[in-house]
Amino acid sequence: MTNQDKGRRKPFISDVARELLARLHAGQRVQKGEPGLDELLARGLAMWGTSALGYIATDARAAELAYNARVARDIRAALRNVGAMAALADELRATSDAPEGYGVEVIDRVEDVSVQIGRVTSGATTSVVTAHPLIRTPETLERAWPTDSALIERGLIFRTIYLDNARSRQPEQDYAAAMTAIGGQIRTALPPFERMIIVDERVVFLADPQGDPEKKGAVLVTHPSLVTLFVRFFYQQWDRAEPWNGEPRSADSITTPRSRRMLRRLSEGKNVKAIAGELDVSPSTLYADLKGLYAATGTMSDFELGMWYATSTQAWTERAKDR
Repeated sequence: MTNQDKGRRKPFISDVARELLARLHAGQRVQKGEPGLDELLARGLAMWGTSALGYIATDARAAELAYNARVARDIRAALRNVGAMAALADELRATSDAPEGYGVEVIDRVEDVSVQIGRVTSGATTSVVTAHPLIRTPETLERAWPTDSALIERGLIFRTIYLDNARSRQPEQDYAAAMTAIGGQIRTALPPFERMIIVDERVVFLADPQGDPEKKGAVLVTHPSLVTLFVRFFYQQWDRAEPWNGEPRSADSITTPRSRRMLRRLSEGKNVKAIAGELDVSPSTLYADLKGLYAATGTMSDFELGMWYATSTQAWTERAKDR
């Protein structure tokens, strides 16, 4: 599936079926097996013409009324099922041993975490917001697409914070472009920030900081006061993050959020090793950033680069991006 396909709603009928329909309305008769005919029959737009010994176009008004009546029946059936499901859910909640909404549970294994996340998000009604301070592989993104896009299609608010360096990786660029095209909201931020999923502002999944890294466990939080705290924490991270629609990092920008933070910390007297620890990157990564900044600004030392950042018009423009 291409990213364009991911961001586009399926048409009512295909172009092939639309072309065939035009031919039928022009008086042409067709036989079984004609490309697009099965679509028209399923929509009630074509019918077998007994006297014509071929398939012909259905009267447009009659087809519309019949289709609307069929959809109305389906909607009534769906509403009955919604009511039945709500009654069943109430019954299950009433007989549950554990009171809902007042707990903190440690889930040790990633397999169990996935099951719980799937269970909770499938019942989401208003929002799913997530923060991912890890690189997301193409395989992970491919698995996430059906679930994430379905949440948006259901009308939920969907927000995700990715690492700032995702702007330089093609898989995450493609995914962000596809998600924002259908209504998702994506932002990027510098580390550190916490990995979490919040559903309907009532259930929180947190990466377990004390669990076995190999098992990739999580903490499930449903206590209302703690959930409120983590919701506030997420939106503090969200407000500091930069909106992103999947576009590659702009080539005309000299600095990045990471290098701007590095420059600020250097001006405060911190060394590169300490700043690397704060940003959760290696010192060699920051030295590479410095080398690139020297080349881009025509400076030769940390002092000259600091003067550029403190006094130049271009640096003022770059710093404004953090406001």
